[in-house]
Amino acid sequence: MEPLSPDAGRLVSATHPFRSCFKPTTAFPILMKQFLWQWGAELRKMLARKRTFLGFGAFLALEAILLVVFQLDGVERFFRRMISTQGESFDSYFSALTLAYLVVRMAIFLLGGIYLTLVAGDVVAKESEDGNLRLLLTRPISRTRLLAIKFASCLVYCFVLIQFIAWSALLLGVIVRGWGGGLFAFAPEQEFMAFYDAREGLWRYALSTITLSVSMSMACCIAFFFSCWRIKPSAATITALSYLFLDMILRESGFMHNYRHLLITHYMNVWSMVLFENIPWAVILRHYAILAGIGLTLFVAGAAIFESRDLKS
Repeated sequence: MEPLSPDAGRLVSATHPFRSCFKPTTAFPILMKQFLWQWGAELRKMLARKRTFLGFGAFLALEAILLVVFQLDGVERFFRRMISTQGESFDSYFSALTLAYLVVRMAIFLLGGIYLTLVAGDVVAKESEDGNLRLLLTRPISRTRLLAIKFASCLVYCFVLIQFIAWSALLLGVIVRGWGGGLFAFAPEQEFMAFYDAREGLWRYALSTITLSVSMSMACCIAFFFSCWRIKPSAATITALSYLFLDMILRESGFMHNYRHLLITHYMNVWSMVLFENIPWAVILRHYAILAGIGLTLFVAGAAIFESRDLKS
């Protein structure tokens, strides 16, 4: 019997090309650990900026003002008439939950959009303007990963800000009206009114804060896209706000009713559908799938623009 040649081992391994696929590797955990560490550093950097907290302070002041306004006789008469015509008790449904819902519905898009675009429009453009990106990219990190970290930080900020607004409004409502009573929710543009008891109303309100966070993340996506351009941070913020407000005006004017599927705010407005008596989950998921596609497209387009930039000059 002839002895095996030195190449026999290599021949055997060559006949099993998939054997190497099952070897344990530590590359993915290391990369994920690096990503999470860099993401945490980006979040800490975001918290160190004063403008990050402007939205929190501004909304606390606005909520206090609106809750005082809602206690005025003329405003109370308006809501008393609206609730009574539906055959419900004003004292039961003009509650902390209802006041919180009114505050969120009236102020979140306009004022929330301002502070979300302020932070997201600043996250790349400001560091590019200051020259910090050149220093960051000297480290072992790609431009795409750097943008992914900043994009994820903007989404986290959006969720935290919206949740703070929603639950601080409810807390102030409890201080003003006390705990108890149901939720009176309405949306004229969607032609619905709904009344829920305290338990169901709190559940619907909590669910609406999550869908609202998803909807408002589009403001961050748009501002982040413009922030990837070679423009000033203020220009990125103003451009994103201008687009959102123009889109909203076209939607509310009615001129674009037959073309509302072309408007981003049409899909963003789906957040309140979780307050319908029968929640149209199919419509909600379809709208959010479209928003997810738009957000991903904006990120990829922004990353492509950022990759083509010369940061050394």
